[in-house]
Amino acid sequence: MNESAPQPGELESLFLIPREYARIFLKGLMNLIYDVEVQGVENIPESGGGVIVSNHTDNLDVIVQGTAVSRKIVYLGKYELFHPQEPFLELLKDPSFDHFPLSLVKTGLKTTFDAIGGYQGKTLLNWGGVPILRSHNITDSKSAAKYYEDLENYMVDLVQKGELISVYPEGTRSEDGKLGSFKALAAKIAIRAGVPIIPSGIHGAWRMTKLDSFLTGKVFKTKIVYKIGRPILPAEFPNEPVKRAAKLLTEELEHRVAELSGVDLSQEDSSNGNRNL
Repeated sequence: MNESAPQPGELESLFLIPREYARIFLKGLMNLIYDVEVQGVENIPESGGGVIVSNHTDNLDVIVQGTAVSRKIVYLGKYELFHPQEPFLELLKDPSFDHFPLSLVKTGLKTTFDAIGGYQGKTLLNWGGVPILRSHNITDSKSAAKYYEDLENYMVDLVQKGELISVYPEGTRSEDGKLGSFKALAAKIAIRAGVPIIPSGIHGAWRMTKLDSFLTGKVFKTKIVYKIGRPILPAEFPNEPVKRAAKLLTEELEHRVAELSGVDLSQEDSSNGNRNL
């Protein structure tokens, strides 16, 4: 599933910013802007595979989570994040770059784009990012099913190798700050791999990276609370077939994440109708 990730060589690794340095820097920077409080870090297993889940309100969630936990957390990112140079390289294929005067700069631009893009991809890998297969080959329900099956198998393999991976069960960022319905992928991964799943919840980060929040000064010393709950161990998983067990575990996770993030599900249910889990 890891599609041609840019791997750093021994010499290149010397020039990559170590993850711990980046974590300390970002943590300090966040605390200069926001008022971040983290609770329950002791609930993160010191070693071994695991799945940590959380609600997803803003891009800031990843930074809050990644800096709160000293252990490396693996985030699966879209292919394009690890290969940002490709759109620019496509532009260089335009025939106009084969003729004077653009032909004079074509090689230099290609080298520059490759260097910058390669450095970004290798740095993300060094910090715990993992690229996933591009989804643009999905053309129908059959290819979509195959894609998500491969993705699930890939993530199961990662945690079985001892990685701690982060999954946002809502599948996307919340547009209104409310908790969306959870998908069962995270629960299925934990059940199949036989690893703990750790619920967590963030409150106060919604829209905190938006330009208007900075322009109005709202971001400064805004209280953001990130709570990490007690892990659900494999012995506590429902004793049911995988699909049924994943559904039941997902329902439990949704309620725990709601509690940790300060969300009242009963009020959301009454305003939004029944939730589809």
